[in-house]
Amino acid sequence: MGLVIVVRAVQGGILFRLCLFYSYLIYCLTAGVVIIGVRYLAPGSYASVFWFVFLTTVIAEFAVLVQVGDYVFGPYAAVRQIARFLTVSMGVMFTAFYIGPSLLEPRPRSLAILNLVLRSSVAKAAIVIVLLGVARYFRIPLGKNIAGIMIGFTIYLALNTANFALAETYGRSQYGQAFTTVLLLTQTLTLLVWTIALWEPQPDLLSNREVPGGQEGISEPLSCQLGRFNTALTRLLRR
Repeated sequence: MGLVIVVRAVQGGILFRLCLFYSYLIYCLTAGVVIIGVRYLAPGSYASVFWFVFLTTVIAEFAVLVQVGDYVFGPYAAVRQIARFLTVSMGVMFTAFYIGPSLLEPRPRSLAILNLVLRSSVAKAAIVIVLLGVARYFRIPLGKNIAGIMIGFTIYLALNTANFALAETYGRSQYGQAFTTVLLLTQTLTLLVWTIALWEPQPDLLSNREVPGGQEGISEPLSCQLGRFNTALTRLLRR
């Protein structure tokens, strides 16, 4: 399904409009092929390669949130910069004060990794809630494509948070098999939602949206209040 999503993006001409999201997806696909190759060609290095890819993927997922924020506030250059700054800042703050301290606690490596993924999922979920809250407050229509990305990512984070919390609580002996099953189902369900949402690119992904107020054309009914705020913020930043 991941390969189908990328192929449809190329056919629909939206690959570079959502470049961070598709870069993340392509990285996951490529890493999966590498892991399979290492498993059969160099089984002694399989565990190290797997966990390296897994942890870098956990970090790369923040790029999906940056991409969503960029698109939601795409017509508003000044607001988009603020949204990206807030997204990155929240990620850094969660890493420094919530995720980082857990790595310093004395515990077995397996539990440390589970706790790392659990806390990073909570941090990403918080960022998603903030982005959705801002979009709802200003009544910004997300569209099927972006809404589908966020729904799929929300499902992924929610199931991952529950799965890793249960794994950390009950351990490998009691929850090991269920953990693997839920993890595979989570990835499959997320890709299924993304495949449905991105099968047909919407017009707003194929054209440049314009800011209401200050420009002649309006391609979609975004909030005039946000347009005025963007104009004022742009003037302030120029000063």
